[in-house]
Amino acid sequence: DSILFAAFIRVLLSSGWMHPKCQIYDSSENLGHFPTWICSHIPHHAKRYTAACQDVTAIEEDLLGLPPNINTLCIYMTHGENRSMSLGFFSQFQDLEYLYINGCFTQILPSGNSHLPNLQHIDLVKLSHLILWSYRLSAMAPDVFHGIPLLQSLIIREPYLEDLSEILCRIMNIKSLVRLYVDATNIRSLNISNCSVLNTNESMTPVFINLTFSDFSFGVITHIEEGALAWLQNLTRLTGAFSQEVLLDLPLSGIKQIQDFSCSGINVIDIESICNVVFLFSIKKLYVNNFNTSSLSMSSVELCTGLEYMYLSVPLSFHPTTHLDWHFISSLKNLNQLKIVGLEDNRLDICSFQKQPITWLTNLTLGLKNQMLFAKQFICLVKLLYLDIKQNLISNIEDFAFLGLTNLESLDITSNKITQINANTFYGLHSLTWLDLRNNPLIHNIEAMSFTNLMSLRQVFLGQVHNPLTEPVIKLNLTLIFGGILSQLTHLYISSAMRPMQLTIGSNITSKQNLSLQLKGQTVSFQDCDRPFFQSVTHLHADAEEFLCGSEFMGKYFTSVETFDYRSKLSAKRVDLTSIHQLIHLRKLTLRQVDLLIQRSADIIFHNLTKLEDLELDNCRIYSLRGNIYNVFYSFTEPLSSLKLLTFNNLQMFCSCDNAWLITWAKGCRQVEVIMLGPYAKTGMYALEDLICLSDNGIDTPNFVKYTEANCTTEVGFVLFVATGLGVLFFMLVVLVHNLAGPYLLPLYHITLGWLLEAMRSNTRGRYHYDAFVSYSGKDERWVVEELLPNLEQRGPPFLRLCLHSRDFQLGKDIVENITDSLYRSRHTLCLVSRHYLRSNWCSLEMKLATYRLQVEQRDILLLVFLEKIPPRQLSAHHRLARLLKTRTYLDWPQDPHQHQAFWDRLWAKLKPPTEHEIRG
Repeated sequence: DSILFAAFIRVLLSSGWMHPKCQIYDSSENLGHFPTWICSHIPHHAKRYTAACQDVTAIEEDLLGLPPNINTLCIYMTHGENRSMSLGFFSQFQDLEYLYINGCFTQILPSGNSHLPNLQHIDLVKLSHLILWSYRLSAMAPDVFHGIPLLQSLIIREPYLEDLSEILCRIMNIKSLVRLYVDATNIRSLNISNCSVLNTNESMTPVFINLTFSDFSFGVITHIEEGALAWLQNLTRLTGAFSQEVLLDLPLSGIKQIQDFSCSGINVIDIESICNVVFLFSIKKLYVNNFNTSSLSMSSVELCTGLEYMYLSVPLSFHPTTHLDWHFISSLKNLNQLKIVGLEDNRLDICSFQKQPITWLTNLTLGLKNQMLFAKQFICLVKLLYLDIKQNLISNIEDFAFLGLTNLESLDITSNKITQINANTFYGLHSLTWLDLRNNPLIHNIEAMSFTNLMSLRQVFLGQVHNPLTEPVIKLNLTLIFGGILSQLTHLYISSAMRPMQLTIGSNITSKQNLSLQLKGQTVSFQDCDRPFFQSVTHLHADAEEFLCGSEFMGKYFTSVETFDYRSKLSAKRVDLTSIHQLIHLRKLTLRQVDLLIQRSADIIFHNLTKLEDLELDNCRIYSLRGNIYNVFYSFTEPLSSLKLLTFNNLQMFCSCDNAWLITWAKGCRQVEVIMLGPYAKTGMYALEDLICLSDNGIDTPNFVKYTEANCTTEVGFVLFVATGLGVLFFMLVVLVHNLAGPYLLPLYHITLGWLLEAMRSNTRGRYHYDAFVSYSGKDERWVVEELLPNLEQRGPPFLRLCLHSRDFQLGKDIVENITDSLYRSRHTLCLVSRHYLRSNWCSLEMKLATYRLQVEQRDILLLVFLEKIPPRQLSAHHRLARLLKTRTYLDWPQDPHQHQAFWDRLWAKLKPPTEHEIRG
């Protein structure tokens, strides 16, 4: 039973509804629906129990209910004030291996919720990866990481840090550390570590014997102290902004080797100075964001011969020379990747000076704003595998421009101004497998057989096609354009932007691969829909108002499709989507901006889709879930037996109790995980609470959950559950109160009753029947009769009226009621304390009731008279009386007869009723 219960709880927690701020997954690989930035630094491993949380303000409250056996936890704090964390909260997750915290706490509390200035030990014995993003290290104690003995990877981003010692002195004793990443852009000076700033006794130089990866990113460095980074020795990556003068001081830091070096700054830096650093530190990868183009030559890069990767960027504010001296490449024999961006109006003559082929360069990225590619422009780059010339101003590509690139596998020409593709534009690219021509909005002519020479081509991205400009519909014959290579494509993308497009296959060719087809246009239609080509498509993405074969929905002809993503418009004409149920191999279906209101047979759209595992409805219109749509969703387990994930994105429906079942179904669904993406969620968080609906006036969009709670009938089962639970709770409470306070219940009842009767009396001034109720022991009655009564009742005027239990209690009435009535009918209560009085239970009750009345009325109504001397030790056993003696003045019966008269005068003056003049005053 315990195993079943644990499994049940885990299923509940796995549902997107069960935690308001966290999504819980069995594996970090299932975070596809969660914003990528929330867990982007967490390595994805299978079989890891993962919780991803955002909009967190107080960790202990917002993360309450997370399963204690999670392996990965990433937390994104909200921006703003009053963020807090309770000390030791993470200690409950003893299986935690990956922890990511993005944000800072304004308050860190211990378990007792009292203020604590510093974060003490994080006690996580299995934690191996820790990420602290935008966290103030000043809130941490120096030994904060001592409770993490197996920590291997530590990533810290501290935008407010000014001294590297703040980090170093907290991690210096982590012997298990393998990977270290520090992003501290506010550090301006690199100094020798001084752990005394943390008030610790540690003075030894840190040694990281297992550290194999270290990445430090700084801002503008203005000073480097000698030996500042000697403890590090070897750096994997160093990023910072250096002036040319400070750059020359970098060798003094104590670093022996740097693999990747990224340098930027306000002032322009000569390449020769940078190459000097490259040589001294054996740098392999170089990133320079502000260099002097005129200093680039064969001689200036002689010390950079060990480079394998070079990135050179010129800022927009810098005006370089018109022509770049490309001879420098000849000196960099080990360079296999080169990226140059930011140069304008520059002639690309990279091969004009080369007498021998450049055999070492394999990857080339150019951002030169060059408008034309000439024939044989890259002929010397015989070993080039990747060429990126996107986001230039290329408008014309001459025939044979890529001749000689026989080994090129990837060509990216996106975001240019290409107008025409000729038959020989891509001639010679025999090894090309990936060609991207997207975002070229001026293409108006594609010659026949333009791609037929690309025998290795597998992926093509073509758009936006405007061929021809005078025709209302863009018509493309795929066989005419691609020829026989159409059969070997694995991915084909064609876009006409916002113009209608008509495609023709033109032959019975079929793809030998599992083809992924992406089509985009105002409308997309097909001429020959029965071609076998469509049966080879396994992944289909269509973005068009209408996706047609004639007047029918085209989707049904892709009989082998496994994933189908269809985006329409809510304003599109009605197209019957019923044929989707014929796609029996579908595993994932996404419908975007589809109006399901106009679907006449919506109840059978999802029938026969027994293999469907993932269904997403994005901005679809389902204003009413009654009738056939209701049956589709409410009985998912029947038509969609394999469904695991259902996502509603900005679901549109009317505010109606007919739709209230959706909330109950989403919460209670066990075999399907239901996720809703609310349109007004602060950071895109998926929550049922974000669901809105359209009111009857067609304008207001209230919260649907609150609407159903306020207007729709609560389920009978829930009412019975609540009633039964409250009944059991009330019974337990009665038993508990009776056992703990049974003897006090009856006195409490009488006190309350007397207080209510007193409050209801309108004439408060004349309500008392006695001037004083006398509480005394029966063994002291002789003193009462012989001393008290003659000196109080028989003295006057005015004459006092006293209440005595032996004389004035009503016969046959309950004793407690007599006591209570007499107390509240008397202006004062006079307690005659003696040893006999202390041993009497009835006297103890009378004093208790009188004390309760004193606390309620807050008036001077209780008088104490001691008839004999009682030792303090004996009085201490009577707690109530002892407390009264500390706060109230009392009278002692004098043993000297000469003092008796003064005693009676004082007591009589206190008990006498107020005169009319005193009452008015």
